[in-house]
Order: sequence, then C-alpha cells, then structure tokens
Amino acid sequence: MKHPRTILAASLLVLLAGAARAQQEPGWKAQGDLDLMLGQYFFNRSAGSVNGYAGARAQLLRSLSSDSGFYLDARAAYTGFKQVNELAGGGTLFQQSLDASLGAKWVKRWDEGWSLKPRVGVKSGLFRETKDEKWGKGLYDSWRYEAGVVWEHKTRFGDEIPWTWQLSYDLYYTQYPRFRSLTSQFNTEQTAPNPGSRILDTVTNQFGYRGEFDLPGFVSAWLYYSISFVSFTDQKVVQSQGQFLSTNRSDVCQSLNLGGSKRFNDWQALGRVRPVAALGFTISDVISNQNSFDSDPARLKYIGAYYDYWEVRLSPSLTTTFLAAQTALRVGLDFASRSYTGRLAQNSDGGYKGVKLQQYTESVSLDASHPVWRALDLKLRAAWSNTSANTAFEQTYQYNYHNYNYFAGVGWKF
Repeated sequence: MKHPRTILAASLLVLLAGAARAQQEPGWKAQGDLDLMLGQYFFNRSAGSVNGYAGARAQLLRSLSSDSGFYLDARAAYTGFKQVNELAGGGTLFQQSLDASLGAKWVKRWDEGWSLKPRVGVKSGLFRETKDEKWGKGLYDSWRYEAGVVWEHKTRFGDEIPWTWQLSYDLYYTQYPRFRSLTSQFNTEQTAPNPGSRILDTVTNQFGYRGEFDLPGFVSAWLYYSISFVSFTDQKVVQSQGQFLSTNRSDVCQSLNLGGSKRFNDWQALGRVRPVAALGFTISDVISNQNSFDSDPARLKYIGAYYDYWEVRLSPSLTTTFLAAQTALRVGLDFASRSYTGRLAQNSDGGYKGVKLQQYTESVSLDASHPVWRALDLKLRAAWSNTSANTAFEQTYQYNYHNYNYFAGVGWKF
C-alpha cells in the first residue's frame, strides 16, 4: 500500500495539472498561482546559505446549477530558512518546512442571500530540525484531517451597508505519527500510572462567527470570533507530586479579531498611486488543565496552569499600487505581547525567578510585485522580526530570537 503522503502528493499534482487543462473545458473554471523565490536568511547572529521559498495554489470550480457548485483546492509551500513554530506549547526551531493540503467544498445557495458550504480536507506538515534529517522522518511531522460547514447570509445592515455574516463549525483530528513522549519510553516511578505516549495527538471542535461590512467611502470592516475545544487523546495531566492522573489534557482556545481597511483617494504623483491602509487587532487566550513538574533534582518545581496565556496583537499595514506601472508595494507591522498566567520565568541555569513569563514580538515585512510578461510578476519579499522574553532558560522552548530574510523571484497567476 502506498504511503499516505505519496497519495497526497500525487493528488496535488493531478489537481494542478487538471487546473491547467480545465481552462479549456466547458463548465469548468480554474484559478491559482505559483511563487518561486531565492534569497538568504539571518537567524540570531548566524547567516544562512542561499535558499528558497516556493508556494503553489490551484482551485477547480464546477457549477452544477444556478444555485450550486463545488470546489477542489490544493496548496503546497516550501520554506527553506530557519523559523520558530509553535507546535507543542512553545517555540521550536526548524531548519526547513514543507506543507501541503487538499480539500473539497460544496456550495448550495438559496434565495435572499442564504448559502450552505460543507467541506472536507487533509493537510500534511513536514519539518526538519537539523539539516541532515531526512524528509518524512521528522519528530514533528503531522497529519490533520478536517471537516466543517459554514452557514452564510448576505444581507444589509440598515438600508445601505452590505453585511455578510457566517456561522461555522470545524472538526480537526491532528496526528503526529513519530512523536512519542520520553517518559512513556522509560518505565520510571514518575510515569505511574501512565504518562501517555502520543501526547500531541488532538481532536478539536471549533465554532466561529465572522461578520464583514462594506461601509461608505471605500471602507471595509470585519469581526471574527472563534472558540476551540481541544482534546488530547493520550496526554495525561500532571499532578503536584509529578505523577500522572488518569485524566487527559484538554484546552479551550478563544480568539477575537477586529479589523478594517480604507482606500484613500488616488495620489496624482508618479502616474497615480492608490493607497489602502488596514489595521487588525487580535486578542486571544488559552485555558488548559495541564500542569508542569520540573523533575530536575536541583529544582523539583510544580507549576500549575503551565500552558495558560493571554495574547494581544496589533497589525497595521499600508499597500500602495502605482497604477501606471501596475506595481504594488506593501509594508506591514506586527506587535504582539503574550502573558503566561502560570508559567514562570527562569534564569539561564534553570532557576526560577518567581515572576510570570512575558514574551514580546515586533516585526516588519515588505512585499513588492511588478508585472513583467502577461501573468508573470517579478516579486521581492523581505522581513525582520525580534522576539524577546524575561526568561533566559531555553532548553525546552525558544523564547528569545531575532531574524531577517530577503527573497526575490517570480510569481505566476492563472
């Protein structure tokens, strides 16, 4: 039997090829894009060699009638530079990553702006922690199986403001095939009665609401709220003596995002320039029943509510389009502050400071594109970010780091 990732990769190639051919077939529509870029990254004080980024997306659309149709969607992205991803409750450093997803959605519309959109999908993530690690053998390689439904209504708020709102439900099963807890591999006294083995595998039920408003004066506003109930299928709760209860870990995650954008009048300089400003604000929190027990003989510390935190994020951006040359330039800023309510800051030797851990992130991104031939664009991308915290102990998670990168390449749309 073929490996599931082989099947997923083959499906992606079939869909990409099908999208290219579908443009010639009656009843089918196809759209997508492809980015290929080369550049260099710098992580902390080390410079990486020249590497690349590649991203592809393809979507097939088929109309079944005037009020129904379906979509097939495929995405893939390769990131060839160092990055810190949060996969297990904190920042983990990776050299490279490769993501791929495949999904299908059916759309049914009714009169007066009502529609129903059920979907299914699968997503695969590959991560290399070291350069000599083989693809597909990573500790944090994962699969996520998805199903969901959206109930949508397009209406008006008052008499003049178009308003679209959505209620959504999504079910996720995330699996880490190669991740096993170390405590489950050694039959020590601390592991009694059973620490669990597949401690990162989860089942998530997520509910969401999204509202979008088209306001006068080329202003758009949106609101999105989600709440997720995450059940860990085989991760036991740690108690104050360092032993494991029979209860599994469960988290509740909430997020509220508010945002808006404004298109200003065109500037007449340089053959007319069209500016669009946007601002996003997000507040989120995690509440978990999982704790932590530091078994180092020098510390022997129990910490309750180890994964609980609040986070606020502010994200302004400005996009300018030079209409004569069709050149687009976007500058984005991002400021985030995370406050752990249980986790303690530590000195470099692991000693606890007695204050809660705080983490701050600020970043700047720059994207530019310019058409060079038909649907082919020249693209430039650069980013700088800095993350700092009031802790110096990083044997478990990465809390303090800064990086920047720059890439150049081409993008193709169809």
